[in-house]
Amino acid sequence: MLPSILHILSIWIIVIPVLVGIMNFKGLNKDSKWIFLLVVIALVPQVLTATIAKETALLNLSYNLYTPVEFGILYAVFLSKYRTSSSRLIMQASLGIYLIICSYFFISFGLESKFLNGLVCANNIIYMLWILLLLKQEYSKDSMLIVKGNAFTWYLISIIIYAPSTLIVFALYYYIRDESSPVLMNLWIIQSICNILLYLLFSTGLLIRKT
Repeated sequence: MLPSILHILSIWIIVIPVLVGIMNFKGLNKDSKWIFLLVVIALVPQVLTATIAKETALLNLSYNLYTPVEFGILYAVFLSKYRTSSSRLIMQASLGIYLIICSYFFISFGLESKFLNGLVCANNIIYMLWILLLLKQEYSKDSMLIVKGNAFTWYLISIIIYAPSTLIVFALYYYIRDESSPVLMNLWIIQSICNILLYLLFSTGLLIRKT
C-alpha cells in the first residue's frame, strides 16, 4: 500500500514546481529559469508514467530523450559556478565523455526498445563529480555561493540527495522490477521518496525571487 501511494505522489509532485515556476516566473533568476524549463520538460514523461500502465516504446522514448536534456540543462546551471580553469576543464571533459556514452547507448539500444537505465546512472555519477568539485571550491575559498537565499543552493541540495540515493536503484532497475519479488519492488520506495524531495526542493528554489 505505502509503495503505491509514494509512487503516485512521486509522479504528480512535479505539478508543484511547475505551478510555482509559473506564478514566480518574473522573479526567477537565470538558474531558476533553467530549472523551471527542466521541470516543464520532465512533466511529459511523468504524466506518461501515470497514464501508461506498462513500459511502452512511447514511454521509453520520453525518458530516453529527457535524460540527456536533463544533463544539458544541469550542465548549463553548474558550469557558471566554477572559478578555476581546472574545474571548468573537468566539466568540459565530463561533457565530452557523456556525449560518447550517449552515442554508445543510442546506437546500441536505440531510443524506444528499452529504458536506458545505464545512461541515467552515467548522469548521476557525473552529477556527483560536479558536486564534489563545487564543494571543494566552497571549502577552499571564501565564497557566498551556497547560502539560504540563493536559489542554486536548493537545487544543489536536491541533487546531492537524489543522485547518490537513486544510483543503486537505477543500476538494478530491471532486476528490482521483478513483480514476483515484493521485497525487491519495495526498493522503489527509495526512488519515490528521493523524487518527492527533489521536486519539493526545486519548488523551494523557484519560490526565491531574484535580487
